Parts: sequence; C-alpha cells; structure tokens
Amino acid sequence: MAQRRLRRRIALAAMLTLIVVAALLTPELIGGRTGDPRLTTYSAQPQGARLLYELAGRLGWHVERWTNGGDVTADVRSVVAVLDPVQPLGATEAHRVLERVRSGSALLYVMSGNSPLDDSLHLKRSLFGGTYERTAAGSADAPGVSHASDTLKARRFDSPASDSAAADDEESEVPAECGHTTPNGGGLPMWTDETIRLSRLTWTRPRPAGTIVFARSVTESHDTATGRSAPAAAGFPLGKGRVVVLADPDLLRNDVLRVCRWELDVVAVRMLEYLAAGEPRRDRLAFDEYHQGYGTHPGTVRAIALYLTRAPSGHVLIQALLGGLVLLLALGPRPLPAHDAERVERRSPLEHVRALAQAYARVGGTRTTTSRLLKGLRRRVERGAGRDAASLGAQSDAHFLDTISQTPALADDAALVRRALTTPLTRREFEAVGGALQRLETSLLTQRR
Repeated sequence: MAQRRLRRRIALAAMLTLIVVAALLTPELIGGRTGDPRLTTYSAQPQGARLLYELAGRLGWHVERWTNGGDVTADVRSVVAVLDPVQPLGATEAHRVLERVRSGSALLYVMSGNSPLDDSLHLKRSLFGGTYERTAAGSADAPGVSHASDTLKARRFDSPASDSAAADDEESEVPAECGHTTPNGGGLPMWTDETIRLSRLTWTRPRPAGTIVFARSVTESHDTATGRSAPAAAGFPLGKGRVVVLADPDLLRNDVLRVCRWELDVVAVRMLEYLAAGEPRRDRLAFDEYHQGYGTHPGTVRAIALYLTRAPSGHVLIQALLGGLVLLLALGPRPLPAHDAERVERRSPLEHVRALAQAYARVGGTRTTTSRLLKGLRRRVERGAGRDAASLGAQSDAHFLDTISQTPALADDAALVRRALTTPLTRREFEAVGGALQRLETSLLTQRR
C-alpha cells in the first residue's frame, strides 16, 4: 500500500514537472503572432510599427518619437500619431490633443477602445469585422501633384527602381517582402487564407462633411461587390486640422505592410498625405511612444501625490481623509481611560481664620495668638512707615511695645499686650487684648499719614 502511494506521488510530480517545462519553453502566441504586441515604432517584430516609421522618414516626413510625460508638442506643421496605446489617453489629454487639431495640427489615431478620444470624435469600433476592400481614397486629394504613395507604388511594381528599393529594405531592421512569397503563399498566421480581416468603425452622430474612406471592411456573410461595408479607416476635417482614424491596428503592423501585393503600405502613406495637406504643409510626424510605456513614468506613490496636490477633487479627498483621521482618533480606544480631573476643595481665607481661631481657643493659646496678632500689626505699621522687612525683623516685640509706650495715650494698651505675651488670659481678657491691638493699629497708622 505504501509503495502504491509512493508511485502515485512520483507520477504526479513528474506530470507537474512536465507541465512547467512545457509552459516555460512554449513561446507566447498572441492572435497567431509572437513578440511584443504593442503597435510601437521601437519594435521591428511582426506586431510593431517600425516599418511605418522608417517608410515615412524615407518619403520626406520629419519623424520623431515622443517619450516625455504630458502632451505631445504639436503646431500647425505637426501630425501626432497615437497608435493603439497600451495606456489610453485621459480625458484631459484627449481634450488638449483635439484642441491642437482644431488649431491646425493633425492626428493619426488607431482606436484603442474605451478611450475618451473615441467619445470626443463620436466614433466606436464594431466588435465584428469583415474582409478588407480596396478604395481609391486619397488619389484625387491633390490633383496634378505627384503623390509619395504613387511614387512608392511605381517603385515597387512599375519601374526597375524596385530592385533598388528592395536593396534599401534589406538594410532596414524590418524585412520587405516585395516579390517574395512565404510557404503559405504570403499569408499571415491569423490570415491563413490570405484574406485581410479588419474591424470596422461607425459614427455615433452624422458623419462629418468631407469624410474620406481609405479602407473598408465588408461583412463576410455577403459578397464583396454587394455586401454591406463600413469604413475601417477614414479621415475628416476637424476645425483647421485633420484627423484619420483606424479601427484596426493590423492596418499598420510590420507583418502586414511588408506584404507588398496587399498594397496596405500605399494606403498608409495616402493617410499620411491626407494629414500633411494644407498650408503650411504638415511635414513633422511625431509618434506618441509615452503612452506605449516608454519614457519616465511616475510610480504609484508619485501619481497619488500629484493627484492629491494638484487636482481639485484630490484636495477635497485629502481634506475628507484628514477629517476622518481626526474622527477616528477621537472615537478610537485609548491606552489609558479618560477621567475627569480631580478637584480639591480649598478653604476660603475667612474659613481658614475661623478654623485657626477655633483651634487656638480649644488649647487656650492666648500667648501664641497675641504674638501672631502683634506680628501682623508690626508688619502693617512698618510697611506704612516705609521700612523694609530687614528692619522689621531686627526689633523685638518688647522693644516695639516700649517705643509705643512713650506715647501716653497708647501706654495702657501697650501694657495690656505686653502682659498677654507672657501670661495666659481668660476669654474676656483676650477679647480686651484684641481691642487694644485694634486701637494701637488705628492710632499708629493715623500718625504715619
């Protein structure tokens, strides 16, 4: 029994090991393709857009890549290319891009789905695609002018220059396929029957006036000649500028443009020509690579900090968080329970004197009481005379009373107080001492004035 369990565990471990090894060694396939799925000009892999970047540069456009944060700098001579970004433009960024287009620049946009640009342009991408249908769009956009797309087509098919073009293409990182075939007849992994299938775009509002369709997608359930079709790529004016929108990024991928007999490279160049037309001519082509993930991107903590410090809604949120923190601290448990401060009842000065008098009366402390009363008398009399505490302490009570006795009117009272300092008195006699001290104080203070 134990051996059977051991064999099962060994078989299970071997199967898991085989699955892990197969997963590690199996290349990632995306739609029948391999490599980086982003439509970026940095990628020369099948799904990249490096071929469009190099093609535009060789045909005279000043191409560049934008990897800085924020909006792409664009003027009336610029075409901004936003190619199916992996990080869709925000609402504010989309608004600024379209404001620049209305002011005179141009936009090449590959729809990325659920982007604010789609809503602003009143477009949506259909979930169901169809087969590609060629159109003659762009050929009459500038009559009498030799288009770069016509020159490209002539070089590839109608002149001996095609050999030199092929030689140039060999120097590029993206190989050309003009005049060559692949084992499946020039098809792609996702188009094994060599039939191009593209998504379609529709307007949520009436189509803008002057719209030009560069590529159409026909539903596969109908014949191409009679079937219902919808645009797959279209251009239209917007303010002083122009916009070209593509519903499917496959129109600009390397592995599609390199198949010359499909002529989608000519379609791509005609879209660029449509965007470049105008006075002055838009000869600068800036590819937005920042939203493809290139350049310096703020981290999560920095993005949160920027939102809280710069956005008005962030200010409201941070105030609410601080208010909630204060409330939490006020209502939360404390390490020591709160209690009211203890208040000790203290006697008023009159109560203190009354209590002291009762204590002296109980023990018959007439001498101590007389001494303290005399001391207070001396303090008040000497203070009124302007003498300090040092001089007050230098004289004895006997000397003070002798000095007072020199006044005939005060001699009897001084003698009564002198007797009370040395002899215990009755209650009646002590009351007489209090009267004597009061008469002495009144007389002495009157004399000082």
